Amino acid sequence: MYFLSWVKEPATPVLSRRGGWRIRGDAWLAGAWERRLVSSLVRKYFHVNPGFEDDPMVFHRVPSWSSEVDYAFEFHAHALRLGVAYYSLREGWVLSPTGALASLLESQGAQACEIGFAKHLKGKQVELPEECGGSSSMVLVRMGDYVGVGRRVGEGGRRFKIKDLAPRGFRKLARGGAEDVVKFNEQVLHESVREAVGFIKKAYRSIQGSGRVAVSFSGGADSTATLSLVAQALGPGRVVAVYSDTGLEFPESLSYAERVASRLGVELVVLEPTVKAVDLVGEKGLMSVEDRWCTRILKLEPLRRFYSSSGLKLYFDGARDYESFNRARTPRLGYNPLIPGVKRALPIKHWPRLLVQAYLYSVKIPLNPLYDQGFTRIGCVACPAMHLYELHLSFSKHRGVHEELVKAAGLGMEEYLRMRWSTR
Repeated sequence: MYFLSWVKEPATPVLSRRGGWRIRGDAWLAGAWERRLVSSLVRKYFHVNPGFEDDPMVFHRVPSWSSEVDYAFEFHAHALRLGVAYYSLREGWVLSPTGALASLLESQGAQACEIGFAKHLKGKQVELPEECGGSSSMVLVRMGDYVGVGRRVGEGGRRFKIKDLAPRGFRKLARGGAEDVVKFNEQVLHESVREAVGFIKKAYRSIQGSGRVAVSFSGGADSTATLSLVAQALGPGRVVAVYSDTGLEFPESLSYAERVASRLGVELVVLEPTVKAVDLVGEKGLMSVEDRWCTRILKLEPLRRFYSSSGLKLYFDGARDYESFNRARTPRLGYNPLIPGVKRALPIKHWPRLLVQAYLYSVKIPLNPLYDQGFTRIGCVACPAMHLYELHLSFSKHRGVHEELVKAAGLGMEEYLRMRWSTR
């Protein structure tokens, strides 16, 4: 279990085993697209530019509380919990701000409606004058030494429900950078890397014994960190990076994988399926969370063939507990029933993504550029693990691939873009 706190000068997130915000879901440093998203939501509701685009910001995944909510996260910056943003199937992106965000915005010059002093105002409704709020669904409100957020009750009315309050005067801190993340997380990084390297060496001695091992490599942050750790523990000459190209991979991922493998000095093997995804869609329908035939046929079948012919006994994988409930239940050392005869080891099983990012910063391996484009997972262009907003992003970048899949499935494009993978 990890906790999140902040160094204030400069503003830098710090992981520890105790103290701070408990990380229940995954947590990570937001990419460029994610920071722009938060800034755009603040401008939408409060008509002020918060300037978060270049600020260190941590996203903390939270569970969806409704079938209408496809994806939700808390966002933290400047040592403050600033709110929750979520993607609604009906409304698109929605912001739920905290009083801390209201205080920060007021310090930047945003106007707040004075409502006088009153105790225990949080959760209560107040009527604001006509000049407050305009047509926005939320306004900043000020109550003596406190400032907060009021959400409009009903359509066009003047009554607002006070959602949250915080002391006035919160201000932005000096920005930290990647080097600060490494510096202030040095202790947890050292302990975590030492433990992972020891686990890798022990698994190698007890299972493989000699010769080479494989690392399942997708070009995502987790598999990149795992590849680097295995190369560090065993030496690059003993490592084969195995990239399974399903035929639906993002073009950026394969080129990134080639750069990383070259940088680390490990051999890269690219596997390809014997059938095309679009042909299988015509036969089986679209892939879904409940029926991920794409993984079984396009990814695991080539892997099974590779391992059966290579004689390898062990491979390392970047799966982590924080990714999903199912992955949290996966043993750290065991067999994947879909790849028999080869043992799977998970060196970073217990790491949050923020720790993965800090490690990659420390060894100077840049992240896959797709993270800065808004994608949380690096897989296929049309992956069942995608959130709905990611599907829309992917469609905007690789429309031709999606059009082929939609045609093969016999669907209309509008229907396709509204569907959640889990309900297909």
